[in-house]
Amino acid sequence: MLKKQTKVKEIEVRGSKPHFAKKQKKLYQSVKAIESRIKNLERVERVKEIPQVKMDLPDEDYIKGKMIARLESVSCKVGSKILWKPATFYIKGGDKLAILGPNGSGKSTLVNMVIEGAEGVSVSPHSKIGYFRQDLMTIDDELSVLENVQSSSVQHETLIRTVLARLHFYGDDVYKKVGVLSGGERVKVSLAKLFVRDINTLILDEPTNFLDIQAVTALQSLLQEYDGTVLFVSHDRRFVEQVANRILRIENQELVMYEGGYQEVKENAWTNKQSIINEELMVIENRIIDVLSRLSLEPSEELENEFQKLLAQKRLLKD
Repeated sequence: MLKKQTKVKEIEVRGSKPHFAKKQKKLYQSVKAIESRIKNLERVERVKEIPQVKMDLPDEDYIKGKMIARLESVSCKVGSKILWKPATFYIKGGDKLAILGPNGSGKSTLVNMVIEGAEGVSVSPHSKIGYFRQDLMTIDDELSVLENVQSSSVQHETLIRTVLARLHFYGDDVYKKVGVLSGGERVKVSLAKLFVRDINTLILDEPTNFLDIQAVTALQSLLQEYDGTVLFVSHDRRFVEQVANRILRIENQELVMYEGGYQEVKENAWTNKQSIINEELMVIENRIIDVLSRLSLEPSEELENEFQKLLAQKRLLKD
């Protein structure tokens, strides 16, 4: 009897054409899948592109580019400690003025002096001030995000929703009760509520505290577009650099105004540092000359060690 011939399946050998054809097909499918995902991502981003915020501010024509506040010979003292000596400066409508300085230097005190109209402080009656408080006492936990912001706003709902969307409250997010929000989200509600009030001057004390990077970026974008005046305290150097066009810095018990933003502060600090280094170099070089003259008359190990130490200090300063 003839044995039945068994069919032998064709075995694909690695390196054979069928194997590479399958690999190429899988690779092509993967590429198409990635391209599809990228297109979907781009489509999502395009949906979330939100228009710029443009609102009508009260008395805008009266304040734009004009002096709205003047501080005349203002100083600050806590007990016997002087925070800053008498200084005079002004604030113009449309300024984005950052107040910088170390902790305990009196930044918040200065802000309160402007808000309260302290002695030596005169504020234009056309300047309508809104103050961001870190204690978030202006928001109601029992109301929704939208209700909170609408409660003190004179702007129409479309603009309010645009501001909220810019701060990443999308769709049904605006109907959430504030009481269930995180700390950072509550800060954003408070900022949105302030932003759409009937004011033309924002005073913000450390507004980026508790905000994540995305929220900080969104806030700085809103402030850049804001046509009113912004006076703010912040330790966030990146935020200051992006928003401020003038900087008031409390340094060495002095109030120093820098025109042109944070770059001016950095350049001035570099100039001051170079000036100090040059002065120290001059002192060291004079000492080196003195030591060399004494070494030539009375050589000693002590003078030689001092000479080497001075040379090392000079090299360090030059580096």
